This record gives sequence, structure tokens and C-alpha cells, in this order.
Amino acid sequence: MIVGAGPVGCLTAIELRRRNFDVSLYEKCPAFDEGPAPTGHSFNLTLTSRGLNCLGPQQRAALYAAGVVLSQRIVHHRDGGVSYQPYGVHPDHHLLSIPRSVLHRTLLRQAMAEGARVHYGHTCVVADSRRAEATFVTADGGVCSVSGDLLVGCDGANSLLRHELSKSGARMRIEQGYIPHGHVEIALDTADEHRMRWRLGEPGRPESGRAGMHLWPRGDHFLQAQPNRDDTFTTTLFMPLEGGGRDLRFRSLGDRPAVRDLFDREFGDIAPALPRVAEDVLGTRPAQLKVVRCTPYHDERAVLLGDAAHTIVPFYGQGINCSFEDVSVLCSLLDRHAAGDPVAGVTRAVAEYSELRVAPGHAITDLSLANLEELSARVDDERFHARKRLERLLGRRCPGDFMPLYQMVAFTHMPYHEVVRRQAWQDDILDRLCAGHDLRTEIERIIAAYPALARGDRSGAYSVPAPRERSA
Repeated sequence: MIVGAGPVGCLTAIELRRRNFDVSLYEKCPAFDEGPAPTGHSFNLTLTSRGLNCLGPQQRAALYAAGVVLSQRIVHHRDGGVSYQPYGVHPDHHLLSIPRSVLHRTLLRQAMAEGARVHYGHTCVVADSRRAEATFVTADGGVCSVSGDLLVGCDGANSLLRHELSKSGARMRIEQGYIPHGHVEIALDTADEHRMRWRLGEPGRPESGRAGMHLWPRGDHFLQAQPNRDDTFTTTLFMPLEGGGRDLRFRSLGDRPAVRDLFDREFGDIAPALPRVAEDVLGTRPAQLKVVRCTPYHDERAVLLGDAAHTIVPFYGQGINCSFEDVSVLCSLLDRHAAGDPVAGVTRAVAEYSELRVAPGHAITDLSLANLEELSARVDDERFHARKRLERLLGRRCPGDFMPLYQMVAFTHMPYHEVVRRQAWQDDILDRLCAGHDLRTEIERIIAAYPALARGDRSGAYSVPAPRERSA
């Protein structure tokens, strides 16, 4: 029994059906195609190999056919210049940008084809983890109670199942709050779409011909544009909601002239392609960004996956990837433990799932919060660029001794908390080298010296596991 029929719930249903579980999904919203069109708060999901390798070949093929491959950030600077920051060094070091609705529809259809039953308009109001039982109020006012071998919560950041479990005495420590930033989607005029791509194909800059994530970093606020398959862009403004003095905040944008002035001043190269920006910003309440930490992720025979277990901010693009890993880990543990006595096996599987996933969940939460500074300010800093260039070169020339942070996060299955530990070790070595050399003129000496120093200090190092890939 799965509460929540979003992308994570649907993938869970697919995997459980393949293991011959009888699966029902309970979703509080109306049927997918009957709901209202999304307004103002959407941004594309970004899948990397960490999440993609948790899917089967047919699922991956369908998503690649519907999404856009992004190999780099395209940073638009205040002075009008543009720089290109590749995500990695290999062809599979890319993001797959895809609208959430497309991902959801793809997985929902497959879940139903696999035999999962979907019950819409069912709101969870009571949960019993010991009996794996939940009670729902239906859209027509009815009440139904359902039980099974396993109760799975995939109902997102505002998880009703998580709330009901905590009310019923589950020993879960739940911390939640909001960060100062919010976001709103802005319509890009498709007739002026070329304004976003006028630099693509610059002579002498082959990287300018590749698609990327467009970013306008401006201190504590930034604009982001993700290309879609139909040559449109999903464009989103991230900015603190409130603040004092002369700081830019959503609260300070009180009228059309204020909004137009902001975009003409801060995002002048794209502002002409945003003719309705004032209406978009003033007509939609900015969405807040929530953080939820939960320990553990299970109680008895109930378990939380995805945002229900760990709600993270979107600044690393890892939310959906971490969630798909949750599904993969849980199902592999069910394979190991659920044979024989299903109740005892499920209990062992969810307990071990918590042991394996809580530390990575907390780590990616922290990494995502820290990456806000990089997206909003540091990518516009030349010293930051120089350090990143050094790290990319080290990753290419010394792959056994160094791996850039983003590559570890996005393109391996190294647990996130181990990524943090390895990165601290690498940073310490690199900081010592950079302190004794000029990064502008002695980059080759730094690269030449790094392997010997790294191999002489293995206190925090370990081999990097190769990404897993589903064979079926």
C-alpha cells in the first residue's frame, strides 16, 4: 500500500509489482489528467546518472526522448559576458532536464500497465505502522481502511502519512522549516526565444553550441532558465522573500515599475524576452522552499521515501535522484529479506533501509543548502572559476586520486555522506597546495604535486564505486 502517486510513488509501485507484490496507490488529488494546470511554481526536474541508473532501459529511453540533455551551466554575467562550466569530463556527465508532469505521466502509465491500482481522491487521516494500516477519507465523503504487508509513504514534503505516524506515537524525530528564499516561474516569450541563444555557435567556442542550464547569478538572488524539448524555456526567479533596507526581496517588488526596473537592471540581456514579467511576479505568490529532516525513515512496517523522508531545496538538483535511490535501496533490501515470512522480512528490510539512507539524506540536504551560495554568487567569481578549472583538470589527469564534488554527487552512487567526507579530504590537500603556489601561473605544478601528496595521506580516501545500472 503506497500513499502518494507522484513520480516516487509510481516508481515504487513499478518495482514492487515486478516483485509480485499486490500494489495499490492512494492519492489525495483527483486523477492526473483532471487536475488544474500548474501555475507559477514549477521548475523542471534534473535527472543524473545517480537517479537514471535506478530505472530500467525502457524507462530511461522514454525519458531521454522527452527531455533535454544539458552538459554545462551557461552563466550570464553582469557585464554581459557568458561563460560555460561543464558538469563533468565524460559524455555521461550530463543532466536530463524534464518537466515533472512528463516524468509523472511516464511512470504512472507504466505502474498501471504493471498492474498497480490507483485510487484518487483519497486523503490519509489515520495510520497504524504496527499493522501497516491506513484510513482514508474519499473525495465523496466516504471512509475506508486498508491494510497490507507494508505501508509506504511517498506523499511528498507535506506528507500526511508522516504526520499521522508522528501523531500515533512513531518514534521519529522530525525537523522542518523554510529557508529565506522563494521562487516564481516567469514566462519567456517564445517568439523571442533566440534572445536566449544568440551566443550559441560563437566562432572559436565549440562549447557554445551545446545545450545547458542558463544561470544569472546576482548575489543572493538568481534567475535560472531550463530548456525544454519544444524549444521553450522554464524560467524561474529565486530570491529572498523578505528583508530590510535596500536589499532586493520579493516583498520589495510592489508594483510593475519596480519589477521592470529589477529585470532591466539585473538581467538586461534577457529582460526584452520577458514582456509579462511584471504580471508573472506580481500575479503569483512566491512559493516557499521547505526543508524536512526525519530520523529514522521507518516505524514498524511503515516507511517513508523521497520528499516524505527528506525534503531538500532544489539547488543541487538531486531531490528526484536521491528519491529514486531510496526506491532502489528499499527494493533490494526487500529482495534480501522478504522471502519466507513477509511480515518479519518487511520489518527487517525497512529497519535496514533507515540505517542506510538517513545519513545520506541529511548530507544531501546540507549540500543542497550550501550550493545556493554557489549558484547565486560564486559562479560569478573569477577565483571560483579558477579553482573549478583546476579541479576539472585534476579529475581528468588524476582520476584515481581526485574527483570533483559535483561529479561525486551527481554521477556516482557513492553515499552522499561519504561524498562529504571525501570532499573534505580532497579540499584539505588542495588547499595546502594552492597556499604554496600561484593558481594563475603554477597550475601545472599543483597538478603534478597532487597525486604524491594524496597517496601519502589516505586517512579519508577510498575507491570511488562505479555507477550501478539496471539491466532490466
